Amino acid sequence: MDSTGEPTDVMDARRARDALAAACAAKAAARKAGARDRPFGYAIGQGLTFAAGFIALGLSDRMPRYGIWLVLAGLASLAGFFALIWFGAHHGGVTGWFDRNRGPGRPAWYAWVVPLVPTALGLLAWIPYGVAGWLVTFGVASGADYVLRGIRWRLGGTA
Repeated sequence: MDSTGEPTDVMDARRARDALAAACAAKAAARKAGARDRPFGYAIGQGLTFAAGFIALGLSDRMPRYGIWLVLAGLASLAGFFALIWFGAHHGGVTGWFDRNRGPGRPAWYAWVVPLVPTALGLLAWIPYGVAGWLVTFGVASGADYVLRGIRWRLGGTA
């Protein structure tokens, strides 16, 4: 018994069930609110602006005659990428950035390892080509990842 004279295990179990039901209902409502479709162009635009930004930054070192223009174009493109990320994340009302559970059929490690692939490819390109090779390869690989996720999401899969 607790201090009110009621049996603890019965009341605690009932309260726990009620709290769990309320939490599940809130989670379902949040997912439903966040499930609004964002336009297909967000993911494609993110991939293209990311790739273009890093390609321009990488080429600025290799083409010093156009270096300042390439740096400015790369920064503008990456600013567009971040704007698209912000608009896409806030479009649905609920941002699921930190949810690494990608649903059935996709292991949890997949959501953590796949984003590291562009970095690894960039580091491999850095060995023969230096920083310019890293930037270009990282930009192309990351941009391709965004585009492929957008296409996969559009076709009904999980991104």
